[in-house]
Amino acid sequence: MNYLLFVSFSFSILIAAVIGLVNFKKIDTAFHPFIYCIWLASVNEIVSFQLTKQHINTAPGNNIYVLAEALLIGWQFKKWKMMSFYKHAFQIYVAFMMIVWLAENLPLSELNKIKVGFRITSSAIIVLMSMNLISKVIFESGRSLVLNAKFIFGTAFIIYFLYRIFIESFLYFGFKIDADLYSDIFIILSVINLLCNLLYACALLCTPRKIYFIEPY
Repeated sequence: MNYLLFVSFSFSILIAAVIGLVNFKKIDTAFHPFIYCIWLASVNEIVSFQLTKQHINTAPGNNIYVLAEALLIGWQFKKWKMMSFYKHAFQIYVAFMMIVWLAENLPLSELNKIKVGFRITSSAIIVLMSMNLISKVIFESGRSLVLNAKFIFGTAFIIYFLYRIFIESFLYFGFKIDADLYSDIFIILSVINLLCNLLYACALLCTPRKIYFIEPY
């Protein structure tokens, strides 16, 4: 895969970002945290692209981004009532994510290096929450899942974050693989990234719209 195609696949997140921007006021507020996450991802892609062109290390920005991404997705699951089993569940989630991230990135000079421990941990938790979400949607849904925004989001999360766990595990455990296989693994990641970005765009087109109440006279 040439570099231009790789960048194009990464920038496909902008499709969902534009849909979220255009329809933001119409979309149910229960979906707003993920729209914020998409906007943040779009900014990160653009900044990373510019820094790479100037041969500047993108690790600090990406390390901060994965923390923000995990917190926003957690907030999204809270909005979807996936943390209602305990009133302080979201606060515990945030505290845990912050502790794991700080443990890996302190002192702050460590931000200049890509670390995978937090990525594996956060991805695993997101996958588990997504599986729970899909189970709940299947049980409660009375219509086609193809047009169910939560189902589409959950499916995309599982596909992307499971593969991210797979890749980060190679780096974390130091598996020795040849250059061609290493390249193929990241080509597959790029294709999965494109697929999930398109799923995000489709999900945003299927999100419930705000319900406006008219005060009775």
